[in-house]
This record gives sequence, C-alpha cells and structure tokens, in this order.
Amino acid sequence: MKKLLTLFVFVFLTQTTLFATTPYNLEGLKSLNILIIDLSDAIPLSLETKLAHDLKKELEANGIKTSKDGVGAMFVKMTTIKQKNRAIVYITLGVGEEAMIHRDKGVESFVVTYSYDDMIETEKLEEDVYDAVMNFLLDEFLEQYHEDNDL
Repeated sequence: MKKLLTLFVFVFLTQTTLFATTPYNLEGLKSLNILIIDLSDAIPLSLETKLAHDLKKELEANGIKTSKDGVGAMFVKMTTIKQKNRAIVYITLGVGEEAMIHRDKGVESFVVTYSYDDMIETEKLEEDVYDAVMNFLLDEFLEQYHEDNDL
C-alpha cells in the first residue's frame, strides 16, 4: 500500500507540467555547462558519463558551447522508483542561468530558464533513460532553440 501511495503522489506531482507548452525563451543562448543529477542514485555512473558526453556533443553541433566558463547550465535531473524488475523514472531537462530580477532593488539570482519533463516506466533502465533524454527531451530543447534563434 505504501508503494502504491508513493507512486500515486509521484505521478500526481509530475503530471502538472507534463503536457504544458514551454513558456521559455532560448534566444541568444551561447554557452552551457552540463550537469547530470540522479536524486535516487539508481542510474549507473557509466550512463551519467555517456549522457554528459553525448549532450555536450549535440549542443556543440548545434552552436552551443559547453566550456566551463558559461554562466548557465543544462541539467538532467532524474528521480527513480524501482519495483521488482521495473522502474519508473521522472526526468527533467532544464537550463538554469544567472539573471537579474527587477524588484525594488535588482536581485541577482540563478533561475530556471527552460524546463521540459518526461516520465517513463521501463524494464530496460539504461536504454530507455538514454532514449528519453537524447531522443525526446533534447530534441524538444533543440527544436525550441532553433525556433527562438531563427536557425
């Protein structure tokens, strides 16, 4: 019963943003660092390394530098619930950047300037997580990046 309740809460909280269009603007984006964040420690380090490498390669191929001097970061955040021989993985691909928030006084902050989510149920954890990140979430990001920058 506890696992079912956990799954229900997990699904409910994640469904609120799954089907929304992104209100973000990627215009003028030039450079990003890459961060892979596994909140559940369920993703093998080899997959994290492969994702970081392949994300860098794809971003560079699309004109986004991935040097350490960038002011922003692309992050892939994963939360996993394991059940016997299956796993449910909630994945967010996002961009965080330094920004000035205009209030009474200017407030420098680090804000999420892009976010897109996916949730998968899988028996092939590594294969399906890689596919979700590289062939769905990254594709959505690059499509918006190209539209926003007239590429």
